[in-house]
Amino acid sequence: MMTTLYTPGPWHIGIGNGIGSIFSETGRTRLEDGGTALYPIASINSGWNAAEDAANGRLIAAAPTMLEALKTAEAALEAYSGGESSDLAMIRAAIAKAEGR
Repeated sequence: MMTTLYTPGPWHIGIGNGIGSIFSETGRTRLEDGGTALYPIASINSGWNAAEDAANGRLIAAAPTMLEALKTAEAALEAYSGGESSDLAMIRAAIAKAEGR
């Protein structure tokens, strides 16, 4: 099993002081004087097109969930198709891209 290098999901878009950032629900915290600091995964640029910026943020925040769904679909489709299909190739390419392969 491959160890992931990214921060584990699920991820969410910040609220309050975290608006404009994407955070992990676990990890990326550190104890500091006076409390715990939560560090964002990414920042969402805003100001160009608010609807597009929000949609980009949702897509990025959903990435770990989508990757796990693709891995589940890969296993199911591999069992169903016998290991080869154009859909399976597309799923494998997307997984490889997400994993930096």
